[in-house]
Amino acid sequence: MQYLTKNNFAALFSLALMAFSQLALADSREVVNEIHNVSANEKIYIEVMSGEISIKAVTGNRFSVKGKLDGKATGYLLDSKDGFSRFEMTMPRQLNYNRSEKEYLAELSIEVPVGSSVEFKGVNGNVEITGVHGSSQISSVNGHIIASDLRNSVKLNTVNGEITLLDGTGTIELSSVNGKINDQGSVGRLTYAVVNGKINARSKATEVNLSTVNGDAELELDGTAVLSLSTVNGEIEAKLSGVSNPRINGSSVSGDIELKLASNLSARFDLKASAGGNINNKLSSDKVIKAKYGPGRSLQFTLGSGEGSVELTTVSGDIKLDKR
Repeated sequence: MQYLTKNNFAALFSLALMAFSQLALADSREVVNEIHNVSANEKIYIEVMSGEISIKAVTGNRFSVKGKLDGKATGYLLDSKDGFSRFEMTMPRQLNYNRSEKEYLAELSIEVPVGSSVEFKGVNGNVEITGVHGSSQISSVNGHIIASDLRNSVKLNTVNGEITLLDGTGTIELSSVNGKINDQGSVGRLTYAVVNGKINARSKATEVNLSTVNGDAELELDGTAVLSLSTVNGEIEAKLSGVSNPRINGSSVSGDIELKLASNLSARFDLKASAGGNINNKLSSDKVIKAKYGPGRSLQFTLGSGEGSVELTTVSGDIKLDKR
């Protein structure tokens, strides 16, 4: 049997103490615990360059920031005066993370009044925002945005990230580069835009404007009266219901547009394809007319009394009409 000598015990004790000290000091992030009384319609600006951020609207007229700053942060600025509040996590000019340091990004929970207007800017991090009924303008470079129950003016933008919006209301703009957009249950006037991404939406918006570049979109729309579509090197599939006389216009370049519509629609159709484009009509028995000269094709017909309109053009792409 081996016994610990006095020197061995002292060495082990020192190693244990060092390990405990390193563990205790491992998370050296500065703690934030700020609560301020603000106006019910406060204008709030938040800038957090990195981390996991939660923004939640509450019934009380308070603006609070709680949690931990980024491990590399130099501090924070918070100012609240005359209906305007600002929180900014300050960072050094030169900033690099190694793999082990990425677990020490900021973790902040922020509360704002329901009727406030919130503007958020971030670079490397994810944002979750819910319940803001004033206005919301949220942008992130490398991160995801998850939002729900936002109202009035809503603008969500990412470069390399995904956007998810649930039950938005008002004038809504969603855009992403190298990312996806998922919109479920929004109403009002919607604008979607992606580059190298994908859009998936189920909406009751009265007006929808969509554009993609090297991206695809799947829309299921109920009650949409005005629809505008544009794609370059992408595919758009839109299913419409709830309006008998919609106004639809769209264009594609080396891309496809497919509309699935009710057969009892009342609208005039004017479709044109050029440079090898095709038109496929399964909505009625009307036939596509080939151009006398060149590769162009066209199709004009009317369903019902022609109260609405569907105008689509394509260059080197396909236009498809089908029944829901």
